[in-house]
Amino acid sequence: MLAGESVFVGRANELATLQRRLSEVRLGTARTVLVGGRLGVGKSQLLSRFAVEARQSGAQVLSGACEPHFGNPMPYGPLLEVLETFGRAHGARAADLGGPAYTKLSAFFDLESDATWTPHHVFLAVRRMLEHIGARAPVVLIIEDLHWADPSTLDLVRHLAQADPDGRPLLLVASYRPPLRDDPLWQLFAGTTFLRRTERFELPVFESAEIRGLIAATVAGRVDPRLVERCLLWSGGVPLFAEQLITNGALTGGDDDIEVPPDLRSVMLAPLRELGPDARKVLRVAAVAGRAMSRRLLGAVSGLPAETLGDALQECADRQLLVARRGEDVYRFAHVLLREAVYEDTVPDTRVRLHVAMAEALAADPRLCVTEGSAAAEQANHWYQAGSWPQALTFAVQAGRAAARTLAFGSAKAQFDRALELWPTVDDAEGRAGVSRSRLLADAAEAARWSRQVGRAVTLVEEAIAAADDGRLGELQERRATYLWEAGRRAESVAAFQEADALLAGSPPSAVHARVLAALALARMQNGQYVEGGRIAEAALAMATEVAAEAERGRALNVSGLGLGMRREPGGEERLRAALDIARSVNHIEDLLRAYGNLGLILEEAGRLRESAEVTTEGLAEARRLGLADTRQGTILANNSSAALVLLGDWEDAEKIITEVTLDHPVAESLYPRLTLAEIKVGRGDYAQAGKLLASIDEVPLPADPRFVGPLHVVRAELALAAGDLARAADEVLRGVDAVSGGENALELLRLCAVGMRCAADWAATEPGRAAGLGDRLANAAWAPGQRPSTDEVRRIVELCAVERQRIRGADTAPGWKVVADGWAALDRPYPAAYARWRQARAAYAAGDRDGAREPARNAYRAATSLDAGPLRDRVHALAGKLGMDLADRPVSALRPYGLAAVEFETLRLLYEGKNAAEIATVRGVSRRTVETQFRKVYAKLDVHKAIEAIARARDEKLFG
Repeated sequence: MLAGESVFVGRANELATLQRRLSEVRLGTARTVLVGGRLGVGKSQLLSRFAVEARQSGAQVLSGACEPHFGNPMPYGPLLEVLETFGRAHGARAADLGGPAYTKLSAFFDLESDATWTPHHVFLAVRRMLEHIGARAPVVLIIEDLHWADPSTLDLVRHLAQADPDGRPLLLVASYRPPLRDDPLWQLFAGTTFLRRTERFELPVFESAEIRGLIAATVAGRVDPRLVERCLLWSGGVPLFAEQLITNGALTGGDDDIEVPPDLRSVMLAPLRELGPDARKVLRVAAVAGRAMSRRLLGAVSGLPAETLGDALQECADRQLLVARRGEDVYRFAHVLLREAVYEDTVPDTRVRLHVAMAEALAADPRLCVTEGSAAAEQANHWYQAGSWPQALTFAVQAGRAAARTLAFGSAKAQFDRALELWPTVDDAEGRAGVSRSRLLADAAEAARWSRQVGRAVTLVEEAIAAADDGRLGELQERRATYLWEAGRRAESVAAFQEADALLAGSPPSAVHARVLAALALARMQNGQYVEGGRIAEAALAMATEVAAEAERGRALNVSGLGLGMRREPGGEERLRAALDIARSVNHIEDLLRAYGNLGLILEEAGRLRESAEVTTEGLAEARRLGLADTRQGTILANNSSAALVLLGDWEDAEKIITEVTLDHPVAESLYPRLTLAEIKVGRGDYAQAGKLLASIDEVPLPADPRFVGPLHVVRAELALAAGDLARAADEVLRGVDAVSGGENALELLRLCAVGMRCAADWAATEPGRAAGLGDRLANAAWAPGQRPSTDEVRRIVELCAVERQRIRGADTAPGWKVVADGWAALDRPYPAAYARWRQARAAYAAGDRDGAREPARNAYRAATSLDAGPLRDRVHALAGKLGMDLADRPVSALRPYGLAAVEFETLRLLYEGKNAAEIATVRGVSRRTVETQFRKVYAKLDVHKAIEAIARARDEKLFG
C-alpha cells in the first residue's frame, strides 16, 4: 500500500528517473517502470512521494495495491481499488472524467453487465478509460506489490505494458519484491516483449549517509556516528527496519545487545510458516550458530543425513532466508534481524543444548569454524551462551589476542571485556586465562584505545597499574600517558610521562624507556621547544639503538625528524621516511600513522604544500584501510591534510575531510580540525558558524602549541575585522604575539604580524596615531633578531607586512602589491594572492590608473569565486562597480555537474575559454603544477583523458551556456 506522510530520505536518483518518464509521457508516449526491492526497502515511500509530486505537476494519479491472500486471490484487485477510489474522489463527475469505459467497468464489477465479457474486453475497457482520463492530463497508474498479484492483474499489466506506446499519455508504475523462479511474476518478467517495453530497477539498501539522514530526521540533537554504525549493522540498510529499531529504542544497548521489536519480529518470522520441519530445524541450528556458519558445522550439529540437510538448506535458500556466496562453504542469514528473531523464538533449553554441541564440535575439529582462525571466537561465544564460564573465559582471552594481532580491535575489545566480566566468577581465573589480570586489563585498554574509546582505555590502564607488580609500572604509566594525550588531557599526559621516566630512571636502558623519552621530546616540540625536544629525541634514539629495539628506534627517528624539520635543519625528511619504513616492517600502526602526520607537517612548514597534502592523504587512506580513520592518529592526519589543502585553496576538499573524519569526536580530541574549519568558514563569510566552532574550542583547556595558539588568535582577529571591531582585532593579534614570542616558531609569529598590519592599515583612516603605534610594535616583533628564518613563505609574509605598513602611511602602490601577489601565486597560495590582487587594483584605482586596475580586479574576482571566498569576492565586486567593470563573465550553474568542486569547475571554465595551464595559473594565482593536478581531477570526473575531450564534453552538455 502507498505509505502515508513519513520521513523521506535518499532515493533522489530513482525519483528523478520517474519524473523523467513522466515528462516523456506528457509528450504522448506511454512508459512502464517496474520498481523492485526487498521487504521494507522503501518502494512504497518512493511511489508515495512520486505520486504527490506528480499530482502537484498536474497529472492524474490512480493507485491500487495487490493484497496478500489465503486461498484464491480476488481477480483484478488493484483495478477494483482504482475504480472505487476514483469514484469516491470525483463523485458525480467520475463518469464524465472516466468516459463510457469507466461506467461499463464499474457496472461489470458490480455484476450489472453482460456476463459474456472476456479478459480481452476488460483490458480494452481499461485502456479506453485511461485514454479518456488522459485527454485532460497525463495519467500515472500505480500498482503496488505485484508479487501478490492475481493472474488476471498480471495479464492486465502485460497488456498495458506491451500495447503500442504512441499517443498514450500513460505512465504505469508497479512495485514488486524479487520473485521465486516458479512464481507467475517471474514468468511475466521472462517475456521478451514485456522485457523490451518496460524499464526495471531495484532499490538498493541504504548506506551510512542515508541512515544518518534517517536518524537525523527521527531523533533530535547531534547524530552519534556509533548509532549510525549500529543502525546500519542491525537494519542491513533496510529503511523500514532502521526506522523500527530507532523509534523502538532497540539500539541503545551494546553491539550484541538488541531485542527485536515485536512488530518487526512478526515480519521476520512470517516466512517460517511456509517451511517444512527439516528446514525449520536447520534454520534454528543456524540461528544458534550465529550470523554466519559453515556448512559442515550445520551438518555436524543438526544430525540430519547429508541429502536431507541439502534439501533443507535449498528450501531456506529458495525462500531467501539463508544465502551462500559463490565458492564459499559458509551460509549467512539474509538479514541479521532474521537470525535474531529466530534465535529469540527458540526455547532456552534448545539454545543451550545447541551451543554446547557447537562448542564441542569446534573443539574436536577447529576446521568447522566460519573463517580460518575464528574457532576461538566461536567457542568463546558458544561457551558463554551456554553458561560455561571457565571455558568461556579461556577462549575469550585467546580470541581477543587473536583479533588484536589482526588489528580487529572492535572484536578484541568485545572479547577482553567479556573476559573481565567473567574473571570474578571463575576459580583460578589466571590459570584459566593464561595471563594475569593486570596484563588482561592492559590488553583491553589497548583494544579500547583503537576502538575510539580513549576514556575507557584510561580507566582500564589505571586499573592495570593498580593490579600490577613494580616491574611493569613504568611501561603501564607510558601507556596511560599516551591515552591521556589522545583524550586531549595534555597536562596530565606530560605529568604521566614524567612519572614513567622517574620510575624507569634507575633501571637499565630499555625499549619502554626509549618510548617515554620520545614522548617527552614530542611534548616539548608541541610547546614550540624544538631545540630541547630535539635533544631529548636524540637521547631516545641512542637508547633504542643501544638495546636494539627497532620499533622504538623508528619512533625516535620519527620525533627527532619532526624536530629537525621544524628547525629547518637537514635530515628531518630522511629520518621521517626511515621511521615510516620501520613502522611498516614491524607492523606498528601507531608509529606508522604518526610518521605520516609528522612528515606532512614538516613538508608544510617547508612550503611544499602539495607534497604535504599528498603524504597526509596517503596516510589517511592507510588509516581508512585499517579501519582507524576515526582514531586520534586518524584525526591528526585529517587535520594535517586539510590544513595543507586550505593553504592550497582546496577549501572544499579540506572541509569534506574534516567533517567526514573528525567533527564527531569530543572537542578535546578535535581542537585542531575545528580551528582549521573555522578558518575556512571565516574565508567564506560564514561568521556565525566560525564563532560557534571557536566557542566550542574555548570550552576545554587549550594547548600551548604555537601552531594552535597562533592560528587561534588569527581567526579571532579575522572575525573581529569582519565585524568592524578593529580594536578587538588588534587586541587579539597582540595577545597572540605575546603568546608565541620568545618561542622557536617564527612563522606563526609572522603570520600574526601580517594580520595585525592589515588591521593597523584599516585603522589608519580613522585613528592614524593608534594605527601607526600598532604597526611599529608589530614591526619590532617581526623584525626581532633571530626571528626570521629564510624560507619562501617567510619572505612573502615579510613583503606583505612591508606593503601593509606602507598602507598605514597611505603610501602603498600597485607595483608593490603586484610583487606580493606574484610571490604568493608562485607558492600556490591562491587566497593571499587574490587578496593582494584586489589591493593592487585598489591602489591602481586610487592612483587614477583605471585601466591598470581592471586585470588584477578580474583575476582577484575569479580566484575568490573559485574559492567561494564570499567576503573577498564582494569587495572586488564593489571595486569593479567603481571601475565600470562587468565581472559576470557567464552564468554559473548552482549545481555543478559530475561532482566537480568549485575550483575544478572554474578550471574547466578557463580551459573551455581556450586558456592553457600557464595562463590559468596566472588567472587563479596558483602554480602551473596545481592547475595540472586540477586537470587530472577534472578529466577523471568527466571520464575523459585529455583537454580536447573535456572541452567537447563541456560544449555538448552546455556547461557554460
